[in-house]
Amino acid sequence: MKKQKILALYIAIGLLLSTNCIFAAESNKQLKGNLTDNKAEYINNDWWSKFKDPVLKEYILKSANANHDIKIASLKVLETREIVRESLGKEFPLLGFGTNFARNKTSANTSMGSMSLDAYTQNSYKLPLEVNYELDLWHKNRDKTLSLKKELEVIKYDEKTSIISLTSSVAASYFNVLNLDKQIQLQKEIINFRKDIYNLTKENYNYGLTPANDVVLADKSLTEAQSGLFDLEKQQSIFLNQLAVLTGESSDNSTSLKRSSIDSLDLMNDLPQNVKSEAVKNRPDILKAEAQIQKTRIDVNLARKEIFPDINLSGVFGFNANSLSKVPAWDSYIASMGGNLAGVIFSGGQRKARLKIKKYQYEQMLENYQKTILQSFQEVNDSLAALKFDNQKNNSNIARIKSEGENLDTIINKYDKGAISYLDTLQYRERLITLEKEQIQSKTDCLIDTLSLYKAVGGKL
Repeated sequence: MKKQKILALYIAIGLLLSTNCIFAAESNKQLKGNLTDNKAEYINNDWWSKFKDPVLKEYILKSANANHDIKIASLKVLETREIVRESLGKEFPLLGFGTNFARNKTSANTSMGSMSLDAYTQNSYKLPLEVNYELDLWHKNRDKTLSLKKELEVIKYDEKTSIISLTSSVAASYFNVLNLDKQIQLQKEIINFRKDIYNLTKENYNYGLTPANDVVLADKSLTEAQSGLFDLEKQQSIFLNQLAVLTGESSDNSTSLKRSSIDSLDLMNDLPQNVKSEAVKNRPDILKAEAQIQKTRIDVNLARKEIFPDINLSGVFGFNANSLSKVPAWDSYIASMGGNLAGVIFSGGQRKARLKIKKYQYEQMLENYQKTILQSFQEVNDSLAALKFDNQKNNSNIARIKSEGENLDTIINKYDKGAISYLDTLQYRERLITLEKEQIQSKTDCLIDTLSLYKAVGGKL
């Protein structure tokens, strides 16, 4: 009979553990599958390959692995994953194992009723195995875990947002550096032209061919050009420092960062005029809003279930004897099983208020989801409009440069024939360089617009 009791207790504990272990293994498998490294997918290498700039692509990949903000976001994902696993662990029985030794001495001055006892010393050896389990009939613990898993999804979408934002910032800094490289080069050419103009104007003044006011204006133009160069170099230094920090480098070495030329970059001419609504669904903020709605829905159900009582089961199996040699004997075994039912009858309206709070939070998430969708379409349309008009502006600047170049050929031909002075040709050359600066800036604007579209569609088009 005793062996049958022991066997029955073992079977009950075994079934309880095996059922929950199977569930735990499946849940951990799903959790692990949802937490694969998706950085490459988030970045979308195919998009960056369209620029045909290996240096840019190198910086993009480097930033995803070296940027400290991304590392923080990734660690936050790992932290939340462990929180989910901790919650998952609370759904299973808690097994405890311990040993206890006690030696008690009783004096001869004690009695049991009218019977006196002699002094004696007694040893006690205990080897208990304890099991405690909260019977989740209402699935409250399960819902808590599911809620945390949705929170994990939210954190992962935050990580995706951080990666997309980072790659866009890296590319924007890189494009601005290339733009300023070219702007500085052209500005130095303008300074050289204005130096020649100033010298020729001053020489003409010395011969009485030019009024003093022309010399003053030429000197002022030269000073303004030199001041403009300082501003460009300051901006270049700032963007280089930004690029260094975004890629995990020290800003002390920013001036040595390698880069190509903005002239070698191709504009994306295959971008669509319209974007389908399916593309917007890839945006992490929309996916995050959806996960938040699902989480708050679970929290509402969980708040409803708080009215149900908690059921706790406990069991102990082990050995207890007054001699160490008798501990492993079957006659020394001890076993107990029990349960506890506990619930709140009156809480002053706390549970009802908590349920309403969760419902209001759910409605807030619904409103936030609608707002996020509207904002996403606005950002996509804004990006497409900016691309359209900036491309038109850039094409117009290219046409102006071509026209001005043809005009410069005519001016040079007149100079060769002695129809105009060399000073006149310098002014026309400077005008052409100024147009080139405008065109480089409009090209940079088009490149930045593509980054806005990249972000607006969640990194995928």
